[in-house]
Amino acid sequence: MIKCLVEDVRARLRSGVTINSLGQCVEELVLNSIDAKATCVAIRVDLEAFKIQVVDNGSGMGREDLNAMGKRYFTSKCNSVGDLENLMFYGFRGEAVASIANMASVVEVSSKTSRTAKTFVKLFHNGQALEVCEAELSRPSGGTTVTVCNLFHQLPVRRKCMGPLLEFERVRQKVEAISLMHPSLSLSLRNDASCSMVLQLPKTRDVYSRFCQIYGLGRSQKLREINHKSGGFELSGYISIEGHYNKNMQFLYVNRRLVLKTRLHKLIDFLLRKESVICRAKSGPASRQPTSSPGRHRCGPELYGIFILNVTCAYSDYDVCLEPAKTLIEFQNWDVLLTCIEEGVKIFLKREHLFIEPCSEDIREFNEDNDFCLYNAPVLKPSLSDEKSIQDSFKKACDEIVDSYEMCNLQSKDVKR
Repeated sequence: MIKCLVEDVRARLRSGVTINSLGQCVEELVLNSIDAKATCVAIRVDLEAFKIQVVDNGSGMGREDLNAMGKRYFTSKCNSVGDLENLMFYGFRGEAVASIANMASVVEVSSKTSRTAKTFVKLFHNGQALEVCEAELSRPSGGTTVTVCNLFHQLPVRRKCMGPLLEFERVRQKVEAISLMHPSLSLSLRNDASCSMVLQLPKTRDVYSRFCQIYGLGRSQKLREINHKSGGFELSGYISIEGHYNKNMQFLYVNRRLVLKTRLHKLIDFLLRKESVICRAKSGPASRQPTSSPGRHRCGPELYGIFILNVTCAYSDYDVCLEPAKTLIEFQNWDVLLTCIEEGVKIFLKREHLFIEPCSEDIREFNEDNDFCLYNAPVLKPSLSDEKSIQDSFKKACDEIVDSYEMCNLQSKDVKR
């Protein structure tokens, strides 16, 4: 007999998808702080205890808002379907805090607004909200503190899969990615398990300065600015004139929201690796030799591009509601956007004297491996071997037709009429 799942089972299943990692939990809380107009956010993580604390100086919440906070689908950021086409905030589902509360044994939220002297506290125990009460110790200023204890205590397999070093590295990368689009935000990240300050990023004037804070002056000096507008889209940010041994310094945003693993990533990666000298190993030849196959015979390890790029467009042009983390994205018109990106990056490469013509094999391989093509790629002429193969196939097909026709005639003659 088909039955409806009971509420606590529904909540646990839904929450396990919404908050799938420790990094995702940190990201949701930090983005809530940014939505609350915080200028300073402090993060503390203890992976041994699966404990997280995020402290901000945002607008804070009074008793009434705290009462509603943590109830699923309760939010101050979206009031109608029309608001979904003008998403000015990172959070709008009303699911993050409710899901975190369901995944942790205890969650404490203390908050104070600038208009009141009192600080109020709300506790969640195994997903169940307790009554809001006045805090014994008042915050000195407005803002919110969220403390998450014993995260994923009901999911021992998931916990076992989270190695402390790798998981904390993912948290750090999440925080760095957020900080790049918010240089005026002061951020700190502390590892409570090792009692060490991992990140301390004071507010700065722009993305370039923030990148310098994180990755150092040497790498930031290799950045070059890019800006291109086309078809209602604007591409802006920085691309480095040097490559890196992995993709950890590739940041792509849409309206300052980080997106992952899109067609845009594939296109930009191809342009920087195959149509520029950026990702060619330093030990390789300075220029291509006529007899060499470009991109096929490189000296040294494979390199990848470094970029911090933001696509600005109308909110109605795309949809980020494909999965809870909102890092997957679909556009209403991919072709126009991909054309804008390809044009912008190629103009940048030519301006910086980094552009090289891609070889036909690379273009063919890219077009075959992806569900989109380079919009202005040259028409690829078949090679002599390809032409011979086509001719052989055509001749074979013709012979088969002739053979089948003759067989049909022989069979027809055997039939007595």
